Amino acid sequence: MSEYLQLRDAVPQLLALADNFREEGARADREGVAPKASLQTLHAKGLLHVTHSAALGGPDGSLKGQQPELFLNMLRTICRADSATGHCFQLHNHALWQLEQVGTPEQIKLFVKPALKKFSIFSAVGSEPGRINMYEMKTRATRVDGGWLVNGVKNFVTNGTIADLIITSVALDGVEGYLDNLQMMLITPDMPGVAWDDAWYQPHGMRAARSPIMHLSNVFVPDNHLLGEPGAFARQRWQGRFHLGFAANYLGTTEGLFDWYLQYQRGRNKGNDPYAQLRVGEVKMQMDAAAAMFDSAVQGWRDADVVQAELRSISAKSTAARTAFNALQSVLLSAGATAQFEDLPLGRTARNIETFVVHAGHDRTAQIIGQAQLGATFDSTLQR
Repeated sequence: MSEYLQLRDAVPQLLALADNFREEGARADREGVAPKASLQTLHAKGLLHVTHSAALGGPDGSLKGQQPELFLNMLRTICRADSATGHCFQLHNHALWQLEQVGTPEQIKLFVKPALKKFSIFSAVGSEPGRINMYEMKTRATRVDGGWLVNGVKNFVTNGTIADLIITSVALDGVEGYLDNLQMMLITPDMPGVAWDDAWYQPHGMRAARSPIMHLSNVFVPDNHLLGEPGAFARQRWQGRFHLGFAANYLGTTEGLFDWYLQYQRGRNKGNDPYAQLRVGEVKMQMDAAAAMFDSAVQGWRDADVVQAELRSISAKSTAARTAFNALQSVLLSAGATAQFEDLPLGRTARNIETFVVHAGHDRTAQIIGQAQLGATFDSTLQR
């Protein structure tokens, strides 16, 4: 693997770009746009596409690859500077990984290989308004000659405003049960019948991780744009492979918050203040515990027991999210009101954490862990 990107080389490069990520993240947050310039910088440095395999000339940095720590710790490092940029990077690489692993040789030739040679952003979406669970879709695909007509509404399509390709989960009309009707389709923004509502996306935080609504009205999807067999997303347990991406985001964001907090307190000559010392100690201990759980969960995917790896991953994700929230509360109590002025990053970081930690699905996670302990039926790929 020496000829490919290594974590020891990637992290210093990303840390050198941190100020750029912060500035672009702040601008994108103010203007309500995606941090495209940061993603373009990652591409220019050869750091954007990292989950594709060595067979395609990649570093094999996915969770199931030869360097399972690569993508996740690159994501963690980016999030130290800006969590919204990290989330865009996260969605792109998750989709890239899926495309290669599930796609046909024709799809890899048509979609993956060209994208690896240029600045290209991918997206993936299952979310819908009023969805029952993560696998049962209301968006329907009806069979026609040569392909399918798709009708429905998808929301929270992260990267949607800048994506070249969206892996879109739909239900095949007339087929019962998500293990038989859940179908991933490759939809491009230029397909007739695809429309966007980015104005809908007005969250408290993570404003730059643009996640608009995608309206699909009689969108014709040819047969060669179907990704995998019906039910492949659920049967292959892809959702379970994505848990640690969120854990990496939460952990990296917390580490970035802590780095800034230390610098801020030192600048205020608070190094000998016993209460500042107490807050710093509290946050550091929680961060160390969350990081240890995260590292353990990453290594757990090297074992054969996928379910145990998923359980450890959702536990690590929830723990990292709670650590981010708890660290934020400690920093807010200690840093004071002036630290939240617009010229400092604390206010934006606080909004991003408060908005994003809810994705961890803490109640559902705790229930799943409890079900596993008690010998009840559970699905460790889910979080909601």
